[in-house]
Amino acid sequence: VSKRNFADDVVELFIRHAAKCGVDVFRVFDPLNDLRNMEASIAAALKAKKKVQGALCYAISPAHNLELWGSLAKGLVNMGCHEIVIKDTSGLLSPQATWELVTALKQMVKVPIDVHSHCSSGMAPMAYMAAVEAGADVLDVAMSPLAWGASQPAAESVVAALEGGEYDTGLDLGRMWNAQRDVEELKRRHIEHLSPVADRVDASILRYHMPGLMIDDIYHQLGARNATERLNDVMDEANHVRRHIGYPPLVAPIRQMIATQAVHNVLGGDRYATVTQELKDYLQGLYGRPPAPVDPELRRLVIGREEPITLRPADLLEPQVEAARLQVRKLGFEPSDDIVLIHLMFPSLAPAYARGPQPEKQDGQRPKAAPVEAPPAPPSEPEPVAVPAAAPAQTAEFDVEVEGEVFKVRVSGGGLAVVATGVAASAPANAAPPKIGEGTVIAPMQGLIVKIPVKPGDDVKLGDVVAVLEAMKMQNDIVTTVAGKVRAVYVKEGEVVTPNQPLLDIG
Repeated sequence: VSKRNFADDVVELFIRHAAKCGVDVFRVFDPLNDLRNMEASIAAALKAKKKVQGALCYAISPAHNLELWGSLAKGLVNMGCHEIVIKDTSGLLSPQATWELVTALKQMVKVPIDVHSHCSSGMAPMAYMAAVEAGADVLDVAMSPLAWGASQPAAESVVAALEGGEYDTGLDLGRMWNAQRDVEELKRRHIEHLSPVADRVDASILRYHMPGLMIDDIYHQLGARNATERLNDVMDEANHVRRHIGYPPLVAPIRQMIATQAVHNVLGGDRYATVTQELKDYLQGLYGRPPAPVDPELRRLVIGREEPITLRPADLLEPQVEAARLQVRKLGFEPSDDIVLIHLMFPSLAPAYARGPQPEKQDGQRPKAAPVEAPPAPPSEPEPVAVPAAAPAQTAEFDVEVEGEVFKVRVSGGGLAVVATGVAASAPANAAPPKIGEGTVIAPMQGLIVKIPVKPGDDVKLGDVVAVLEAMKMQNDIVTTVAGKVRAVYVKEGEVVTPNQPLLDIG
């Protein structure tokens, strides 16, 4: 639920509260496969008497072999995990690699093996068949309207493929067709929120051994600097960066860190002349222990004579829950578990969540609409703008969009008034969108703007964080690829943005 470490008391509270809210299965993973980072989560889920799945983040590198995977799986089982998940979010599992890995794990541990892959590269359906033949117990799938592309293979297709043979699932396809129609309708209502890129197969994943999201991220960063012709150079550099820092799996937030550093290395012309704060933290050991040793020269270059930590990163943290309860109370809210957790993980969103929907007046009437006034007209145009006469019944019509459908809503009642007293303060509805230039920072994916730490007029350096975007339960730092002054900010905190939408401009 977050890309940074929290104190153990936060982890325990989150899992206890999630279990109370109805979560029955907890899948625990660490982007470095550092089992120390998983201990607290696994222990808390076991304490809540819930099923625990220990996930291995699949990766291809000289450091990742069957011996390592077996050692990690045994460690997770010894911690109490009820199942082992092979978590391949990049779609890199080939049928042969799947068969070898599942076969080895089935011999090494005596718990069910779950295979989770994505269709991004096109190999997942074939890998799933190999997993079944090797003895996998569970396959992660998605209903067909939301399957394929960047998602999992379709549930209906997998069930039909196995029907009638020794691996028949016993699931009722007739009932699945009914569910399919419901999911199709749900998708139709939210179609504008779905990225067309997510529906395609990207075979370049197999060439670079990188997830599609990482390739897209690099492409967007290069596009913002009019340097897309350097894509292959940056891809090659990303593999060098990954080797230098110990071959971590390319999952969030590691993949974003490597992508940004590779762009800096190529476009800056001098490798590691500019280093992101995330890479500094990584090399100091604040993310955990990587699968292979870090290049000692790179570590010395970035952190100097500082010694990297060798203990579990969360051991450096003091308890956080009680301090957060006090902070929530100072903000004027009751420090319930859910408010405290949101304050800890998404502090900028917590006040709005705590306030909740504003109730209607006790007499059932809506509060009177306050007149909307724009700034006064300039001296050169002193004449006030006439106020249009109100409709006799004080009625107004609005277009309201709900789940992709637009409805006309007529509102009537006393006190309804819209007053214009000068030049409109906001841009016209049909104003042209901001142009994307060399200094424009764009959203790499759809998500929620959690934080904008800069304002027009601020000076920023290359690699500075200028926005925080929450997507897929992860907060992603959006960094600037140019230095300069913030000329304009086009979005605000709490706003949902789409891929490639301009966020701010730097000149």
